[in-house]
Order: sequence, then C-alpha cells, then structure tokens
Amino acid sequence: MFKSHRRRLTLTLTAVLLSALVWRAPVVASGNDEPSWNDAVGSWFGRAVPSAVICPPGSPGCPIPAEIIMLFTINKDGTFVGTDSNIFAGGNHTTAHGQWERSEARSIKGSYTFLQASPAGVLIGGFKNLFHATVVNPDELEGHFEAFLYLYTTPTGAAILGADGLPTPSPLAPPSQCATTPGCTRLGEFTFSVKRVKTP
Repeated sequence: MFKSHRRRLTLTLTAVLLSALVWRAPVVASGNDEPSWNDAVGSWFGRAVPSAVICPPGSPGCPIPAEIIMLFTINKDGTFVGTDSNIFAGGNHTTAHGQWERSEARSIKGSYTFLQASPAGVLIGGFKNLFHATVVNPDELEGHFEAFLYLYTTPTGAAILGADGLPTPSPLAPPSQCATTPGCTRLGEFTFSVKRVKTP
C-alpha cells in the first residue's frame, strides 16, 4: 500500500512539473515582422488626389476636386464606413458604406457607396468607389480608387426605378457596365495616402 501511494505521489509530482514547464516555456518569436493585410483594420485619416480623371480639376463645369481629405474605418468583419471632403461642386453626400476583402499578402480591395445631393440639397444619386490599399507599415496605407457617379433620380429627387424596383442605374451592377449605361459616369482614378488614427 505504501508503494502504491508513493508511486501515485511520484506520478502526480511529475505531471505538475511537466505542466509548469509547459506554461513557463518562453514564447519564440516567428521572426516575421513584415506588414500584413490584417494591419489594414482600423481607422485612417489622409488625403487623395486625382491621377487620371475625365476633366481638369477646378476647370469650369468639372466636378472633380483638386484633393479629397479622407476619414474611414476598415472593420474586422469585412465592412467599411467612411466619409470625405468631396462635396461635388457645392453639393454634399452621406457617410459611405461598403465591403472589403484580402487582395494580396499586404493588400486589400473593396467598394463603398455614398448617396449624393446637388448644391440645392436634392438627391441626385450616388458615388461608388472601388479601392485597393496596400499596407506600407502597420500605421500607413497607400492605394488608389476609381470613382463612378450614378444619376438615378428625376430633377425633383424621385428615384428612377428599374425592373427590380430599385434605383437605376444601379451601383450594385458591375462597374464594367458603366460605360454603356445611361446615367452612369466613370469620373476617374485617385491615389491616396493615409495614416492610422490612434488613441492618445
């Protein structure tokens, strides 16, 4: 009986010591400090400028601004929320909502949509932007976006409806259809650089 107790005690002590060694084992660094697409999650502030657009910014009748101040949040669940200073020649737009996904090892891609009003405050349609962003480092993103304008209301702001009962031209349609779709205009491409918004 004494031998049985001693053996049980030895086994128990061995198990405790092994557990302690496992829990106290040092964490070995992976050695991979390269930026990852995961680093894109968070809130960002920065600036975009036109790189290839349909008209010279600032010229008469051109709705393209010379610059756009950007503020947006990339959520971990794949959603996007943002706003910017592009007031479209005196009008205004809503907060943007959209989706994103991984593109490459350090990059993401996605799209987001604004509702757009005229300078008189009448809803005229919306912008759809397709974006691609690359993580330069955990606190900096660089990328570009394509901007499309969808005019899907009458002069009074009433929605022009398609066969599905939703506004048309639809910003949900593939952007490749924009060139042949009345009421849809590809405004061009912008490049941007943004930095992470941090808690003080």
